[in-house]
Amino acid sequence: MAANDFNDRIRFGSLYETYGALLTKKQQQCLELYFCEDCSLAEVAEEMQVSRQAVHDLLKRVEQTLEHYEKILGFLLRMEKTRKLTEEAEAILDRAEKKQDYKELNRLREILVKLQETQES
Repeated sequence: MAANDFNDRIRFGSLYETYGALLTKKQQQCLELYFCEDCSLAEVAEEMQVSRQAVHDLLKRVEQTLEHYEKILGFLLRMEKTRKLTEEAEAILDRAEKKQDYKELNRLREILVKLQETQES
């Protein structure tokens, strides 16, 4: 599974957190055991009364399913854009308050408009 890499695991966890409710109970159980409880494939297989290969295949399919949901819905991408814009706005606001810089405040307004557009799309 591609989730062996640390960044892939983080992404997979974010996908699961965002779209996990769209998965079947069996898929959710498998992911909970494997990722949250850190069970091995063999332990998950024993708990679910299936083969180790079945668990591996299920994890691959679920990963593809979650990526498909993200491709269609794009919630993670929007959340990341929102987070970046919010951080940028906070930094500009801090600078503008210190300098009483109206140019910076106008830039902040532009970012807030982008942030609002991100929320509406």
